[in-house]
Amino acid sequence: MTAYSYRNGLREAVAFLLVDQTGRVLLECRPDKHGGFGDIFYPSGSIEMKDHADGLDYREVALRREIAEEFRGGVIIQSLELLGEVAVREIGLVFYVYWIAAWSGEAGEHTYEDGMPFGQLRWMAIDEVQAVSAFDSTAQMTGMLNDALRRSTAERA
Repeated sequence: MTAYSYRNGLREAVAFLLVDQTGRVLLECRPDKHGGFGDIFYPSGSIEMKDHADGLDYREVALRREIAEEFRGGVIIQSLELLGEVAVREIGLVFYVYWIAAWSGEAGEHTYEDGMPFGQLRWMAIDEVQAVSAFDSTAQMTGMLNDALRRSTAERA
């Protein structure tokens, strides 16, 4: 049985925001209660107690573990930035939101859970995300990412 990490009564999780060379973001279409893939959100995963073990930032340890598991080693992180936190009390989670600022590899067509295909992956223009995801948390994360992208563009100019 997996032992999850909690803070202030909320299970801790990481959300990882990947942007491709054309500026599209990666979304995960997760199985919904209707048998489709209508729960659309940024790829994410729960922090486990084992992620606290080595003295490093456990959130980053969890992020790297989740990316390796969900993309089966297809995505290699080159740089990342913690953008902030988003608490979703309705489902008892707090997400640490990371922008994977530089990465290489291939995300594939699915995320994986327990070694089996789970969610369908879809690249989408960032300004279209709100049209497909009704979650307030997605809107908050998209806003954080837009701010980070603007800062990054200004720093390069």
